[in-house]
Amino acid sequence: MKNKEFEVRVMQYFTANINLQKNWEIAKECAREIIDLKFNDILTDTFEIPPTEELRKKVSGKVPYEFDTTDFMDKGPIDLSGLDDNLLKKALNDTESIYKKFHHAQTMQVARAAKKACNSLIENVKKEISQIKKKYLS
Repeated sequence: MKNKEFEVRVMQYFTANINLQKNWEIAKECAREIIDLKFNDILTDTFEIPPTEELRKKVSGKVPYEFDTTDFMDKGPIDLSGLDDNLLKKALNDTESIYKKFHHAQTMQVARAAKKACNSLIENVKKEISQIKKKYLS
């Protein structure tokens, strides 16, 4: 099997097995934590959402690293039976290397989702504050 075809099949396998709902929950949780910590800054309009890379670092420990060689060999898209030990080890190392890239990309997407969730929460807080001002100060 050609290396490019191998990479594509491995990435398709990882993509098919991603838990999007869990990633969205991680993004929302991260956004709530940020808003909670910086609430006073939001009220004074001095808050800036952290850059995506900073958010990626924050969420990376929460996005599970789920590569398991045994599971991949049993359920993966490529039949690795019949490979000698050296070729099997190389194939699994290559697969894990691809997974590391996939995990990095996945954490970037979660960070971007956290950024969008922060924006949404901030807008909601600002609307609520505006309504409170109208109610009590008008």
